[in-house]
Amino acid sequence: MITALWCWLLCAGYVIWKFGWTDGYLALGEIPFNTSYPVTYATLFIYTFGAFGITFAAAFALTLVSPYRLRIAALCIAWLMGSAVAAVDTSFLFLDHGGGTWLPHEAVRAKFYHPIVTPFWVVVGLTGTASLTRFLRT
Repeated sequence: MITALWCWLLCAGYVIWKFGWTDGYLALGEIPFNTSYPVTYATLFIYTFGAFGITFAAAFALTLVSPYRLRIAALCIAWLMGSAVAAVDTSFLFLDHGGGTWLPHEAVRAKFYHPIVTPFWVVVGLTGTASLTRFLRT
């Protein structure tokens, strides 16, 4: 549960930074589609909820089958899976023109990926997963 909440919070923070502040969707107030969706801090937070569900399910399943000494690796893999789902979901959501036929990696590369912030976000997510779950693994 801690890993899933951590993943959701970091993904939501990243999405708010990337799509709200950097790409300016908070200033626009909507996603520019034919049927536009409102964009607020709350909606950006909710759009990344898939990160919580996937991370929780993956962490539960992976730690159930992994040996005790590999549970931190299982939690880190679960965090990566949840953050990848959040990245793909929000990337496709914010494709504002012509990207409906893109593959997931193309959408993430075009809309979600930042050469400096994304690797930093992954490192913070993985080290945070290790440090936040340390007291439960001792």
